[in-house]
Amino acid sequence: MKKILLINDGSTAVGLAAKLALQVVKAMQAEILIVQTYGQAKAHPARVLAGASGLVEEGLQPETDRLSRLLQQLNDGFQPVISLEEFPVTDASTMADMALRTDCWMIIRGCGKMPPGYSPLDFQSLLNRLRCPLLMVPENWSGDWVRRITYMADLRYCRQNIMRYLSEWAIATQAGLSLAHFSKKGLVPIVESYGLRLFADIRRQLPGSALTFNNIQEPDIHRALDVLINGLHNDLLVLINHRVHFKEIIGERLTSQLPAGISIPILLFPL
Repeated sequence: MKKILLINDGSTAVGLAAKLALQVVKAMQAEILIVQTYGQAKAHPARVLAGASGLVEEGLQPETDRLSRLLQQLNDGFQPVISLEEFPVTDASTMADMALRTDCWMIIRGCGKMPPGYSPLDFQSLLNRLRCPLLMVPENWSGDWVRRITYMADLRYCRQNIMRYLSEWAIATQAGLSLAHFSKKGLVPIVESYGLRLFADIRRQLPGSALTFNNIQEPDIHRALDVLINGLHNDLLVLINHRVHFKEIIGERLTSQLPAGISIPILLFPL
């Protein structure tokens, strides 16, 4: 069974991250591992079932209790298994090791304000160490069900393993999946006919997926991003760490906050 790791570092957006985590878990029939990284001086692993009358383990911090109860309220009858681990002193290396040890399918984190006195993880360092993608949820996300997923890449550098991952998720959640081509800086833009041939080769390898192709002609990547989010109403954006368009959209380093123009969750794949 797949496992989704939900980071609870005290961010004010953790509730939105929990809401999206339940969407993913319900679609993929996965488990949730909540990792709380603040608020307690000693680690206390516990195990609960969402939808139960309350937490059966003692010694849990109020914030852990609150988040678990929030998951119960959001589950809409679905009852995923929820594991709880509390690690008040952690870093990117420890978190990456935990994701590897638990064979994590995805990590989710809400990008909101932090509690006074607490510093977020170094998320660029974490992403550099991961083998699974990191889903960052902005505080201004609407909370709607993810129905349109867009992988933004130069079609000539499209990663088939990422397309298979996204296709599996899209099929499970009945979402549309789009491959948005934006030419890498310095390369000649592809003509439509060549792009369609490349896309046809990719689509043949993903049977069952509602995959579409969008050849973006807008030369300004920030305008193109605005069209993808606000014009075409995509619900989730996909990028690859340190690859085409990552630096242009995210910046020099991934921080605990997403750029102001990103109002939808963004899924970041490691190299």
